[in-house]
Amino acid sequence: MPRASDSPAYRASDSQAPATWASDPEGSDAWASDPDGALDDRWPAPTERAADSYPHPATDPASEGDGRAWGATDPIRSLTRTIGLAAALEAFCAGKAAEGLSPRSIVWYRMIGERLAGRFGAERPVDSLTPTELRTWLVELRATLSPMSVAGYVRGLRAFGNWLARDGLAVARALRALANPRVPRRVIEPLSDADLRHLLAAAGERDAAVVLLLLDTGLRVSEVVGIRLGDLRRDGGIKVTGKGDAERIVPVGGTARRAVGAYLAARGPGGSDERLFLNQADQPLTTSGVSQLLRRLRRRTGISARCNPHTFRHTFAHNYLVNGGDALSLQRILGHSSLDMVKRYVRLSDVDLAGRHRSASPADRLVAHPPQMGERPAPPPPRWGGGSGHGAGSGAHSRRSTGETLRWTARRSSSSRSR
Repeated sequence: MPRASDSPAYRASDSQAPATWASDPEGSDAWASDPDGALDDRWPAPTERAADSYPHPATDPASEGDGRAWGATDPIRSLTRTIGLAAALEAFCAGKAAEGLSPRSIVWYRMIGERLAGRFGAERPVDSLTPTELRTWLVELRATLSPMSVAGYVRGLRAFGNWLARDGLAVARALRALANPRVPRRVIEPLSDADLRHLLAAAGERDAAVVLLLLDTGLRVSEVVGIRLGDLRRDGGIKVTGKGDAERIVPVGGTARRAVGAYLAARGPGGSDERLFLNQADQPLTTSGVSQLLRRLRRRTGISARCNPHTFRHTFAHNYLVNGGDALSLQRILGHSSLDMVKRYVRLSDVDLAGRHRSASPADRLVAHPPQMGERPAPPPPRWGGGSGHGAGSGAHSRRSTGETLRWTARRSSSSRSR
């Protein structure tokens, strides 16, 4: 059976294809070996070339910066010169949503990007930003934001710039070059036992269940309001969905379990997908609702300490370590991906350090053990080089030995001269 490639039409079209590519004087023939130096006639000598007249796609920074490689316009690189902050922010948020980032994190990134666009203009090209402008803006933010919040802005801006550069939408050198500002390390003050008892005494069934669950597990407020009835396990633990939709099992003590059980009895039954904590309108309790109930309890009791959901997270970590818990299990309960934050809890919340200091305080030991009547003071330590046979009682022996040595040397010298 004859093949299609054997037909005259196929052979004719096949013979014409190389001629089409060969007719391009700048095509593949331009990269072939040139023994006759024909290409040298088409290019000026190296000393006659202008700085930007010999572009190379891999080595020429001018062609790389303006998106031209051998005279061709790269639409992606051209976009990097013109994309504005608003368009870049929309692309960044859409990309992060496609990567599976949590909605709360995307809202946080969008807030930072919108403030950036509001300060420098929505149509301002990303690559036209300078490090000096960004640093000046960060200094301005310190007038209204805490150093910790400004550090969060820096992390968000740097992630924004890194994503744009990785996706080829902008170089974003100014954003990627931002350095972390120095944040003062403040001592974490946990809630005292007396304050906690006052809060529980003023709380109803639902509020007491929320307070004890925060205290006994150290859960984030978003994790608490996200608990569903089906997440309560028979073994006494709770399945929690944390950052990045990462699930973990958190153990709960008997006191907190009984408080949750009392609230469930008053709440009534529900489906496994229903939220555990409801507000007065039988709607799921929100993070702001938890903050409001804690502020309400603080006003009722009149305590002066800070009382917010994150304070309970610090208080749990502090009490867990003081009561003998280890850092590795604390990391798993809190849902941290590394021990860095746990080390901060250990460093700033270690009240056991006060107990160790009490047992080894030099001043306390000095006052607690005064010298007794008639007690002779301890002898002074020996001088440098002093040891057995060279102490305070051996000075005369040392002097006699030295004199005898000198007299022996003199006698030997005189005898040698007489001979």
